[in-house]
Amino acid sequence: NVAFCHHTLAQGDILCVPDTLKDPRFCDSPLVHGYPFIRFYAGIPLSTPDGHHIGTVCLTDSHPREPLTAEDRKHLIDIAALVM
Repeated sequence: NVAFCHHTLAQGDILCVPDTLKDPRFCDSPLVHGYPFIRFYAGIPLSTPDGHHIGTVCLTDSHPREPLTAEDRKHLIDIAALVM
């Protein structure tokens, strides 16, 4: 449950966490307090045509960031489509 991708897959949609220390799901995570010191996370499930989630594409940073804009979300969707 400490894995960010687990939450992204469970949500089934883009997950954006602008500051992991302010999110109760992740504020105690060893991935936040230790290497790789994730403070920002954005991810999207990789889904097969029949809807099975098989992985994620994600962006992380060691500093908090602003939430994804609509354009950022579109780019993330496009990247996931390219991967698939």
